Amino acid sequence: MDDQNHTINALIIEQAMEKLRQEQETFNQQKLHENRWFSLRLGMGYASIILLISIMSITSFILINNTDFPNAVVVSAGGALFVDVLGLLVGVWKIALNPNYMTKLSPVTQFDIADNKLILDKLNSSINVLKEIDS
Repeated sequence: MDDQNHTINALIIEQAMEKLRQEQETFNQQKLHENRWFSLRLGMGYASIILLISIMSITSFILINNTDFPNAVVVSAGGALFVDVLGLLVGVWKIALNPNYMTKLSPVTQFDIADNKLILDKLNSSINVLKEIDS
């Protein structure tokens, strides 16, 4: 009977340890995934700043020196300034800066009181058996 109890206790402990290991792996994978998304959003933010400055510089130069360029180029630069800046800002907001888009890192361990009580009961009975053996 004691050998059977020890075997059952060992299996329960092994299952609990495996469950915890899998949950830890899941959490580590989510952490790595979140870290990569953060790097991507950060890079996208910096690239958009550089792109925004270049678009504004080129189109502003064309609009300020409108006499040096054909009318079609000046009109296109004005449209590009408006559409590209607006599109870039909306795109960056939707993908990189939107607080609702960002995932929240949270624990993956499921705290089930019934499972934990069963495990604790089995562990306590195992401890009591070990104490009896030592006595």
